[in-house]
Amino acid sequence: MPPTSAPLRPGWLLLDRYWEYLASFEAAEGTALYKAQNYSLNQKQALDAVLLDGRLELTNNLAERTVKPFVMARRNFLFCDTAKGADISALCFSVIETAKRNGLDPFGYLMFLLQELPKLGPDPVEEQLLPLLPWSSDLPGYCKIKQ
Repeated sequence: MPPTSAPLRPGWLLLDRYWEYLASFEAAEGTALYKAQNYSLNQKQALDAVLLDGRLELTNNLAERTVKPFVMARRNFLFCDTAKGADISALCFSVIETAKRNGLDPFGYLMFLLQELPKLGPDPVEEQLLPLLPWSSDLPGYCKIKQ
């Protein structure tokens, strides 16, 4: 059943019937049906969360599309000949994709970070970093995508 604070929607009724159906039988251990039943029951909390938060998707298509450019360019990564170089590349890609997801111009945002981060010294505290995060309202205009 949905939490009492959540509005009752048709999706909940269908999902409730699904959970009741799964609980109504015992599949033979080791069968594909048994594995599917257990997998589904183990994912109950995540599936219910999709109905509570409309931002969540039932598929991982968004994640797949996000990493596709890096998968396509993996041959180029052979030139990251040290673990530190590979870590830095992964960090840069993460910042770029996070900037895109937050409606920022990746180049402008990276330029902003490269100008501001050195000013914070070697060990910045969380309060210093908050205004630099991609969802901060304090970011300069050149970080935002022009509409």
